[in-house]
Amino acid sequence: MTAGYPTWRSDLPELMDDPSSDRRLLERTLRQFGLINRLFSRSDELLRRYLLDDMVRQGRTSATVLDVGAGAGDIARRLVRSARRRGLNLSITCLDSDHRVVQYAQRNLVNEPSITVQSGSIFEPAHHRAQRYDYVFCNHFLHHLQDDEIARFLDIAHRITRRRLLVNDLLRSYWAALGYKLFAALFLRASFAQHDGVLSIRRGFRPAELRRLVDGSAWVNEATVHTAVPGRVYLLGTRSSSSSRALSRSLCSRVVGAETASRSATSD
Repeated sequence: MTAGYPTWRSDLPELMDDPSSDRRLLERTLRQFGLINRLFSRSDELLRRYLLDDMVRQGRTSATVLDVGAGAGDIARRLVRSARRRGLNLSITCLDSDHRVVQYAQRNLVNEPSITVQSGSIFEPAHHRAQRYDYVFCNHFLHHLQDDEIARFLDIAHRITRRRLLVNDLLRSYWAALGYKLFAALFLRASFAQHDGVLSIRRGFRPAELRRLVDGSAWVNEATVHTAVPGRVYLLGTRSSSSSRALSRSLCSRVVGAETASRSATSD
């Protein structure tokens, strides 16, 4: 134990990740996490600064975006509307591996033609072999992964990102967990949010940990790690055009090799 934060990331599973968890509680949790995202995640501000402002600086009026682990799609919906107010057109793909969450998001986003909701995992070849996006984003997705999965995700993200990767997640600290507990006790009832929110913080990252993961990935020279209040740590990666072609060939071999090894292990 280190003063201020747990030394190690928790590897305990979250209740909402259980495929057999109560659907009513799951959907209530998704609604409550929408409130949390709006109030505390800083995603709206980060996306405005690093995506929308970036488009304006480049003189772009349209872009494609992949939102990985998109949940209910509340962040994607606000992003599309914010872009529209600035005269920018976004085509956003929301990807989530839980079919129940996908169905909820599809209902939630039925009136947003600029957003497509897909069911599946970013690790499935169908979602990264032939696809590329101008911007790739994820909010509170990375802490659901083990370190080896994070390394693989970062390499895949490097392959499919044309311009920028923005990964927003939780800063692991006792203060963040305590603050969340107080908020959840007052406002988050009859859902998984009280339990899973605290556990998510315990599964979160210290900046140096995230930096080490970046240093072991294709983003080593193209990404920076930052913190934000309250209790956020985020990764910003910007593709270098000079290295794109060479790294893409290298990463293709790495990702295909990892998939082949995974299939071999399964067959064994």
